[in-house]
Amino acid sequence: METFSFKEQKPTSLRHRVTDEIRNAILTGQLKPGDRLREIAISKEMGVSRGPIREAIRTLEQEGLLHSSPYKETVVAEFSKEEVIEVLIPIRLTIELFAIRSGLSRMSDEDFMHMNRFVEGMKEAAAQKDLARIVDYDISFHEYLIQASRASNIINIWSSIVNRIRLHFFVQGPMYHDQNQIYEEHAVLLQAMQAKDVEQTCQLMKAHIYDENVTILQNAGHEPTAAGSDTV
Repeated sequence: METFSFKEQKPTSLRHRVTDEIRNAILTGQLKPGDRLREIAISKEMGVSRGPIREAIRTLEQEGLLHSSPYKETVVAEFSKEEVIEVLIPIRLTIELFAIRSGLSRMSDEDFMHMNRFVEGMKEAAAQKDLARIVDYDISFHEYLIQASRASNIINIWSSIVNRIRLHFFVQGPMYHDQNQIYEEHAVLLQAMQAKDVEQTCQLMKAHIYDENVTILQNAGHEPTAAGSDTV
């Protein structure tokens, strides 16, 4: 926090702007797990009252990005390698396999063309070594698939963990020797989806979400606790 300052905010949609500003600082690694957030300091930096700051903190706590204890300062949430492997990845895999089995048969050529734009976006971003854009397109690809399931409960569960997934993506992305691998895996996934091959798509999704991620994390020389350090 000593080297990072928030931007001054304008009154329009103040609560949402403040929330977006803090969330973005966490997801891009400007604020790292364990960093403390002080309402008074943020209020002065942004030029706003403490009310919108307090509301933003509550929202980000619900998203799992911040953690507050009674009578203690708010900190950016930390998560261990074990949490990612044993909790976050299995939940995500269950959601996406359900989405494939329930929604793939209804997806149209127009849907696949839309998803292909995300894949091409990943390819372009990888060529430019732009991790933030890779993450955005990656999240959009998987979110589109989940939305296609039309299962409101599954969509709600995804919404409750998507920012934790996004943060994980920022942590893991630099662990790839070649970030083109991210684009290539999604291109193969999309081909199986276009063929409406549910079983092959599920197998590829398991390899993409579970096998690949767990292997990378287990081989990492340190625990993934800081966004922007050494996503997907």
